Amino acid sequence: MKALRLKLFQETACYKKPFASKVAETYPLPPYSTVKGMIHALLDANQFIPMRLSVQGTYEAKLLDYQRYYFFKRRELSSFPLVLDGLARMEFSYDKNEITTMPMYTHLLHNVHLLIHVEAEEHILTQIIHAIEHSTTHYSLGRWEDLVRIDEYKLVEVRELEEDETLTLQRDAYIPRHLLDRETKSIPYQLNWKYEIVNGIRQWEKIHVGYVQKGVEAPEGVWIDEDGELVFYHL
Repeated sequence: MKALRLKLFQETACYKKPFASKVAETYPLPPYSTVKGMIHALLDANQFIPMRLSVQGTYEAKLLDYQRYYFFKRRELSSFPLVLDGLARMEFSYDKNEITTMPMYTHLLHNVHLLIHVEAEEHILTQIIHAIEHSTTHYSLGRWEDLVRIDEYKLVEVRELEEDETLTLQRDAYIPRHLLDRETKSIPYQLNWKYEIVNGIRQWEKIHVGYVQKGVEAPEGVWIDEDGELVFYHL
C-alpha cells in the first residue's frame, strides 16, 4: 500500500493544547487535526478528505516566550488586524468592550524534525505532491507563524511489520492506545482528528494515543515503509 512520506523541519513551533487558557502549552508533536489541516490547506480543500496519518518526530529543546494575546469578547466585531507588527507608529485603537489583552507564556519547541506518513487514495497523494511543487506561499504547521520546511516528499510502499521483526523507535511517536501494552511507558493523549458542527459548536472525534519516546521496541500491529521507517497509523 502506498503512502506519502514527508520529512519536515521547523525552527520553532507551538502545537497549542485546546484547553490551555492561562499558558499556551504545546503538544510534543503536532496532533492529527493539525497535520490534516496543513494538508487540506495545501489542497485548498473545502471538505474533509479521508486519510490515515502517522506522526513521529523529535525536538531539541523547549523554550518559553512571553507574548501578548488578544481575546475577543463578542462574536460580531468591527474590523481588527490579525497582525499588529509594523503598526506601532500608527494610531490604532480598539473598543475595550469588545477586545481585551493579557500577557501569556507560550511554550515553543525548538529545532523540530518530523516524519509524517499520509495514506489516502493515490490521486490525492499525487495532488499533494503537485501542491508542494507549485505552491506560491509558505507552509505552516501549528500557528500561522510556525513556518515549516519540507525537506523530503516521497511515495513509499508500506507493509505490516512481521511478528518476528523487532525494531526500536528512532523518533518519538504517537501510537494508538490499543497497540500499546501496559509495560510500555507512554504519556496518554486524546487528540483531535475531525469534527462535526452540532448546534453551531465543533464536536471533535478524539483519537486515544500514547506518546512514546524513541528507543522503545515497536509494538505488534504497526507498519514499516520500504526504507525501514516505522509507521503508526492513527486509524
